[in-house]
Amino acid sequence: MRTKVAVALIMISLTLGGLAVPAAAQSNVLEARPTFVAPTPGLYVNGWPPFAVSYPQDWEEQPLMPGELYHIAAPGQSHSPALVIYAFPNTADIGGSASILAGGLGKIGKDVKVLYDRPANLQDGTPAQEAEIEWVWPNGPKTNTFLLATKRNSMWIWVGLYNDQGVTGDNLKKIAYSLKVPQGKQEPVKLPADVQEFINESLKDLIGGDIGKIMSHVSDRYFNNGMKKAGLKQFYLYSPYSPLKAGIESGYTTITIFEPQGDKAYLTGFPAGKLKSGAPWPETPLGDRQIIKENGQWKWYGNQK
Repeated sequence: MRTKVAVALIMISLTLGGLAVPAAAQSNVLEARPTFVAPTPGLYVNGWPPFAVSYPQDWEEQPLMPGELYHIAAPGQSHSPALVIYAFPNTADIGGSASILAGGLGKIGKDVKVLYDRPANLQDGTPAQEAEIEWVWPNGPKTNTFLLATKRNSMWIWVGLYNDQGVTGDNLKKIAYSLKVPQGKQEPVKLPADVQEFINESLKDLIGGDIGKIMSHVSDRYFNNGMKKAGLKQFYLYSPYSPLKAGIESGYTTITIFEPQGDKAYLTGFPAGKLKSGAPWPETPLGDRQIIKENGQWKWYGNQK
């Protein structure tokens, strides 16, 4: 089973056996470096928003689809069960998570049925919502999706577990409930002057809406979740979920992690600000990204390794 629900989610929002995790990773998951920079078997660590999820060490990473932060599955031809993680801005209450997911699943499958949708708590008491949805792939197996959703400020964090063996058992739920999400404010890191200038100019040109200037900050080698530079330009110009369509009046970009890597650098964080409508532009994750220095200028490089 190769999950495709992220395609529907990005359109709506703008991504078995026992748990085997190293003891050190279990106790310090939120001190670990992001998986994009330093992978740890059995542990996914997101850059921003910061959170961590543990899973069996023998599971195998899967290609990402639009909207997915991470996708990993049990070994075998069926790729079932699978863990898929998303994070996206939404100011609504997480009690609506199951209906949003069910709507997304209905776009790619059929016979969608919410088995339950109820309040829950993470291990540290953080409010959450859990739900289970049964649905059928077109010309494929019946699938159960267990969803655990929680919030960090205006960000929704979703942990989805997909399997084709029926109702989700406790062994799979343990994976979802390994989710750890620190609360509170993350302070920005101090950037080198040329990187800070690049970040500032990128946001200024995005607010200005000149597509030529926007794309001048993108490397010709850009590649992000399967999207090349030409695809990014089409997204900006024509997608109803493009930030250009939202009408940004003002904003700022907070970088929470920065790691130089030769002619490249890893960074993550979020832009935020105000829309021309007067509504806030909520904190929106940059995702795990790289920038690259080309001919003395920093450019967006995507999430390619």
